[in-house]
Amino acid sequence: MLLNSFTGNRNIKESLLGALASGRLSHGLLLCGEKGMGVNEFAWLLAADIIGTDDVQSLKDGKSPLVQSVKGEGASGLIRVDRIRQLNENVSYSSISGEKRVVIIHNCENFNANSANALLKNLEEPKNDTTYILTTNNPRAIMATIRSRCGVYTLSAPSKEEVAAYFLRKKADMSAVNSLMDIYGENIGKIENALNSEKRYGILQNAVAVFNMIRAKDTYGIAKSCYVYVKAKDDFRLFLDDLRDICHRNLSDSSVKAIEVIHKYRGLMETNVNLNLALENFAVEISR
Repeated sequence: MLLNSFTGNRNIKESLLGALASGRLSHGLLLCGEKGMGVNEFAWLLAADIIGTDDVQSLKDGKSPLVQSVKGEGASGLIRVDRIRQLNENVSYSSISGEKRVVIIHNCENFNANSANALLKNLEEPKNDTTYILTTNNPRAIMATIRSRCGVYTLSAPSKEEVAAYFLRKKADMSAVNSLMDIYGENIGKIENALNSEKRYGILQNAVAVFNMIRAKDTYGIAKSCYVYVKAKDDFRLFLDDLRDICHRNLSDSSVKAIEVIHKYRGLMETNVNLNLALENFAVEISR
């Protein structure tokens, strides 16, 4: 089974594959996990096992009529009600064949009330041949009515040994992997992103530098380091996420206060804030 190739979470894999083999797999599954834990990859592997294929990439490319996937649109990632209604129609039409089918809904915390309610009927009265796999990085944001109709599985970080074995198989630079584990812990997704993208690694290095400036209360240095994001709001979001991770791994009175400031400005990045002014204020507030 392809799901066994997923690193870590042995008990969850065994539980789901056992239920699949015995015909007891729930028609609604909610996969939860911190960003970078691989909940979406886990969903694809499970979907492949459900329909009985080894070609996961064809599913991701939308080439299989047996698997449909939905994700949010635009910067907000909102999953719109019309998309769910279309999905419901497709499921009703395709269920006539009797083949096993899977619907994957990525980041379902991005439902609004209308789209969530549109999905509820199919979760309440599921087709015998269709399994719904919902993923989320924020389970607290999921409506109780959705959660109650799904089997809920929360992925945890793999062990350090499992992470090391994963990157050894990929012939990665283990010195870099170990350095990144000091920041990201055992979060494979975050480590992999930093390893595979020079730009992403540069954002992380800038966050490390700013963390040291926070300790030194170097307001000017922080402002200068942050100004590179004046026309790159998405990059500043990533920078804030990295800085938060670094603070969490190096807890002290100053880093706890910094986390509060980071949380404030991470929220502001989801609004139409004046980015130039926000960067200036951020440097002042976080260096106090």
